[in-house]
Amino acid sequence: MELICGTTAYQLDTIIDEYSTLLYRVAMVRMQNKEDAQDIVQDTFLRLLQHLQKGKKFESKEHLKAWLLTVITNRGKSILSLAWNNRTQGLDSAMEIAASQRDMDYAYEYVMRLPEKYRIAIDLFYYEELTTEQIAQIMKTKPATVRSYLHRGRQKLKEMMEVDA
Repeated sequence: MELICGTTAYQLDTIIDEYSTLLYRVAMVRMQNKEDAQDIVQDTFLRLLQHLQKGKKFESKEHLKAWLLTVITNRGKSILSLAWNNRTQGLDSAMEIAASQRDMDYAYEYVMRLPEKYRIAIDLFYYEELTTEQIAQIMKTKPATVRSYLHRGRQKLKEMMEVDA
């Protein structure tokens, strides 16, 4: 199945190869649980397939990326709001997840310990290099709010690192 972005055709398997790492990292930031993160990445690609089967196209590669990030963020929000998740605790702590992910750097381990809204904003801004406007669309908030999340998140990171030093 081909997806037309502007004038370029992309195969679904190419899209999966290109975006699976990005989506998994965003899912881990939100879910802090490897199994749930894998589930919502898979669900995001299934939703992409359904979207394509309806004959819908994306305007550009950036539009596709924004759509994928919005879907995975919303799917994670839906799962976290389920009654089951409100009554149970995951077995993995944020630090265990960070330790199991060998490719995460030192600072990312601290990012994983931040409250969710700061984690998501910092991850999308610094690791995925999105603008505050793009992040605001994904998080369904205002760009000024995203900048506030980034500022407060950096402050919290600094405090955590000073305590551990």
